Amino acid sequence: MTWWDHSPNLKPINLKTFTEFEKRPDGAKVQYTLQQTSKMGQALQLAKQSHQLPDITTAAGLDGLPLSSLVEGGWFQPLQLESEALARLKPNLYDGFHRIDGKLYTFPLFHTRTHSTALWFNTELAEKAGLDPAAPPRTFDDFRAAARKMQDASGGGNGWICNLGMTPRLGAQVDDLAESCGFLGAGGQLFRTGEFAYHDPAFLTAIEFLQSMAKDKLMAPGSNTMDDKEARARFATGRIGYYLDGPWCAGVINETLKAFSPKLGGTGLLTPDAGTKPAVYVPPTNGMYHITATAKDAALASKLLSMATTEEYYVGIAKGMARPPLDLKAIDKAGVLPAYKAVVDSFQTEAFLAPSRLLKNPAVSAVQAKSKPITPGLGEIVQGVFSGDVTDLKAELIKLSDAANKQQDANIAAATKAGAKVSRDDFVFPDWTPHVDYGPEKYK
Repeated sequence: MTWWDHSPNLKPINLKTFTEFEKRPDGAKVQYTLQQTSKMGQALQLAKQSHQLPDITTAAGLDGLPLSSLVEGGWFQPLQLESEALARLKPNLYDGFHRIDGKLYTFPLFHTRTHSTALWFNTELAEKAGLDPAAPPRTFDDFRAAARKMQDASGGGNGWICNLGMTPRLGAQVDDLAESCGFLGAGGQLFRTGEFAYHDPAFLTAIEFLQSMAKDKLMAPGSNTMDDKEARARFATGRIGYYLDGPWCAGVINETLKAFSPKLGGTGLLTPDAGTKPAVYVPPTNGMYHITATAKDAALASKLLSMATTEEYYVGIAKGMARPPLDLKAIDKAGVLPAYKAVVDSFQTEAFLAPSRLLKNPAVSAVQAKSKPITPGLGEIVQGVFSGDVTDLKAELIKLSDAANKQQDANIAAATKAGAKVSRDDFVFPDWTPHVDYGPEKYK
């Protein structure tokens, strides 16, 4: 059986699972290939064209297409998971995300409550600067002041480092900060009206906060061109105070920059002031693994995938310290870094289940399949602010809002013309309330 993956954090538990599967009377030998994330999509496309797809794969790099489009395009076939596995997964399976026309095609490995903008910091440098590592900053002003103290105590280092050169991640982090500043939606789209509003004051506040770190000379030189790998490595040299990143920061540092692990501290989202409650709004978690349409033995592949729903597998996910596992209780059995546990704990009070257009009407997938990246996007605009190429931030954000709204209207019209029963009403959630999960019961 062949298996393609793009997540190095999951390699240890996957190899262990494969060994156990090979020993089973009903098992088989597994040929495992770890693909580079940025090249995974191209590898899958070439494999499909040459009829050489693996039996099991992730869908990384397939242009963010909804599951329904991938199924319709002949990529995947339904799973035949064991009854015990289905029972464990049942509360976390959603139509459109995991099921199409009542058939299960994938399932989540990770918990919904997560985001990419946790605050990671150097506890040793914090103590040297006279700060309390047990009480990290939570507001913009407190963060700026603490970063100044860290920089002054660093002996030539910096208060903060950023991956400004990685525009998709930068855009996601600005979006998280805007939601924490009170934006009433996600991805630039307002939940109650369905309109894109990147020019909302919350986005301006978030971007101006990040820009102030550069103006105050607290940002590490070179941040403008760094991706997350470079920025994280510089952070782990010990002369940088703070870094914004997802939960996987702890796992990567523990695996590749281990000497810094004991110094790592972590907490949740920053907010503009002490009176603002942090919040990000996240969709249901997509599935991770799929059985390809060309796999010769879907039943055997399903037996193997059933093993990825057990407590042992979730503990293995937690040990990798990437996205938290679907079963959070596994973290207490995994021996994780205290900083990772602190960050995952913060997610439980600041990440909320967002309304889903796909759950409201599965036909929305026809609209999503027609979406194309808008250039310049949010990440590129923020990059331009730091480089000086963008001098009128609000005007650029208004252009982005207008382009996103026009594209959505055009995509709805095209999907409707092609036979999809979808309208702008499917993107509107007038009953949405901030700081509350928009759960499955809302769609009944």
